[in-house]
Amino acid sequence: IINNGRLERTLEMVSWMEGVERSYSFYKSPPRERGTKMLKIGSKLWMYTPRTDRKILIAGHMLRQSMMGSDLSYEDMMEDKKLSRTYKAQMVRLENFGGVSCGVLLLKAHDKTTTYQSRKLWVDPKRKIVLRQELYAKSGMLIKAVEFLGYRSVDKRLFPERMVFRDLLKRNTQTTYVFDVIKFDIKIPAKYFSQSILKR
Repeated sequence: IINNGRLERTLEMVSWMEGVERSYSFYKSPPRERGTKMLKIGSKLWMYTPRTDRKILIAGHMLRQSMMGSDLSYEDMMEDKKLSRTYKAQMVRLENFGGVSCGVLLLKAHDKTTTYQSRKLWVDPKRKIVLRQELYAKSGMLIKAVEFLGYRSVDKRLFPERMVFRDLLKRNTQTTYVFDVIKFDIKIPAKYFSQSILKR
């Protein structure tokens, strides 16, 4: 659900993921977006649109652009490294968030080329889940915020029902991901992770 402050539009998609390395998404609605496909393999991302009947490799500066007009960039969607590999974490304080006593973790990037040089996480230590995340630029400016809402048990794993993203460089915008159906440990056809699927 993409709200740009003036209009709200809802996109419906189905995604298949294998670890953090491979994913394939197919947009079902609205009619204007139906048939759009996205394929991620490792560090590469392709997009196919039926209107042009072309596939595009999204790379370089294009990765920083808004994905489908949302509060996420293509680069955000590509993120696949464990935070523990990319950042050094430090517990800075305890804080109440949404009625939950949370530990606030400050993460600082090891590599100066990392897009978000620091992050703050609000973690519920009892359930071992993240409730909020803030993403900061090298300058220290807060760029984006994410809230994780409605955790529920799916195959004995806690998973949020909704994730709300806000690009704070924009005014009054937010993008909400609502997960209607989640299935783990299912067999995914190999063709879903092949470039050959990026056609009509």
